Amino acid sequence: MQAIVFDKLAGALGLDAGELVSIVGAGGKTTAVQQLAGELSAGGKRVVATTSTAMFLSQLSAIGPVHMATGEGTSELVAHLEDVLATGRAAAVAESLGDAGKVAGLSAARLSELWSAGLADFLIVEADGSRGLPFKAFGPHEPQVPAAATTVVVMAGLDALGVTISEGQVHRAHLLASLLDIPLGSVVTARVLADGLSAQIAQLRGTTRARIVAMLNKADGVSGQASGMAVAELLERAASGPRRLPDGPHEAAGADGRADSVVVASLREKRFTRLAMEP
Repeated sequence: MQAIVFDKLAGALGLDAGELVSIVGAGGKTTAVQQLAGELSAGGKRVVATTSTAMFLSQLSAIGPVHMATGEGTSELVAHLEDVLATGRAAAVAESLGDAGKVAGLSAARLSELWSAGLADFLIVEADGSRGLPFKAFGPHEPQVPAAATTVVVMAGLDALGVTISEGQVHRAHLLASLLDIPLGSVVTARVLADGLSAQIAQLRGTTRARIVAMLNKADGVSGQASGMAVAELLERAASGPRRLPDGPHEAAGADGRADSVVVASLREKRFTRLAMEP
């Protein structure tokens, strides 16, 4: 694997001039959305950030002024967001205010419409939930990735290593155990983390044509970097083959569980190592 170190997340992800980026998985998605939006807007790019599921209003408002799109058509929504973007700030949008300080996100279909309107250089979407846990399995209706997505970032937190596959430790633990055909309560090893990510990637391959980047977050310090590189090496060797997905009817037989690239990341330390996968 070829390794290149970056101090900016956008560079490590290899983003092109304009992209619809969906961030899924666990282990720091919201921080990644915030950091990516901040980097790109500071560089003069027009950035809109949102979610296709739910998100705390405080988290979204940290990116920029939040516009609620309730009842608006696409053209009206675009006009509101253009006003914010004209100030040079990133814009944030949600469908409506929900319960417990959260907002409801825009549908994947509406996000594709918003992207096609061409108002922004980058549209960044948090496209599933993980309840703040470092590792997860996709639920039956996850992730909510827009059809127009160009890059999907699949995240996991390296602090999942050593925890047990149990509720409160791993989001949808029973689905992950079933997916990997291992007992509930098993310890998350580097192999389990790599296999879980590979299964998520295989599932995504059946639903999107976007480039897929696996991001191993919380590679803090020397030991964190070493753990991230160990998982990345296992991901590189991930084999193609049938994957048993948690929603039963949708089989991904022969789906490729390898990422197009892997980023070993410390969002806290702002250090990102991009590893290009061998063909």
